[in-house]
Amino acid sequence: MKRYFGLLLAFFAGLAVLYAQNVADPQQPDHVPIYRVVVVARTIKAINYRHRSESTKVDFRGTSLMPQAIGDADVQSKEGAIRVNVSFKHMQSADSFGPEYMTYVLWAISPEGGSRNLGEIVPDASNRARLRVTTDLQAFGMIVTAEPYAAVRQPSDVVTLENRVRSDTAGKIQQIQPKSELMPRGHYTWQVPEQSQSAASVPKVSMDRYEALLELYQAQNAVAIAQAARAEQYAPDAFAAAQRALSEAQRLNANKGNTKLVVQNAREAAQSAEDARAISERRQEEEQLTGANRAHAQADAQATDRQSHESSANAPDSPRN
Repeated sequence: MKRYFGLLLAFFAGLAVLYAQNVADPQQPDHVPIYRVVVVARTIKAINYRHRSESTKVDFRGTSLMPQAIGDADVQSKEGAIRVNVSFKHMQSADSFGPEYMTYVLWAISPEGGSRNLGEIVPDASNRARLRVTTDLQAFGMIVTAEPYAAVRQPSDVVTLENRVRSDTAGKIQQIQPKSELMPRGHYTWQVPEQSQSAASVPKVSMDRYEALLELYQAQNAVAIAQAARAEQYAPDAFAAAQRALSEAQRLNANKGNTKLVVQNAREAAQSAEDARAISERRQEEEQLTGANRAHAQADAQATDRQSHESSANAPDSPRN
């Protein structure tokens, strides 16, 4: 029996063209961050799970942004990998934090603050979610964040759940002390206008179609953010690949095509767009550094020339024979 979900189709239809109309102006000297939610202090602890034969459990508790949310994780250490099975309850829709947020991501945070995207969390009609993942990290804490798309490489400040150590949690507890260079901020700077739509007035769709549309709109978010990061100029190949995959996903969806193919192309578009964004930002940083080095070199050369001219002007005349 199919399960049906209310989907804000009109809202998403608006997002479908926003990436072409409302991306941040690349001519502006500074982008305006879209994340205007109260930053939640990182209070989680890392756990060194080591190698053990039995699994252990940790709890999740919602932050002030989603206080009703709860969850737990079953963590088992195997040689070469840590297996994590998580489940959550009472998760509200990600877009409740703003129209730019489309999904949730589970992160592993190392004791130094390095982050690892463990996977996307998609709540069902009962606001529950499950996820099974593996990681090669041995010591880490876990958080859940709201994100514009699942392929992001750094967590946003919209932290909705954090792990909590239980009395029976097995493993060495370590305090996480984030290093700023490992947890940068300000990557995703796409200004999205506010939109509203009543869920009661919107058609309902099957779970398969819902998941396909969710992936499609995440891809559109990713392409929009990459464009705002000037990826067309600095990472044209990766950005073009993202656009092609997005166009194919949109074509398949418009023709009521196979939802699995819609998801496949949408995810490819989001990943390519994230690659394009990262490449673009790195190349812009390199360009700025090169420009700064060139300016310093020119200033040094001019200073050297001035000193040479001053020395020549102040030098006594040579004696005549």
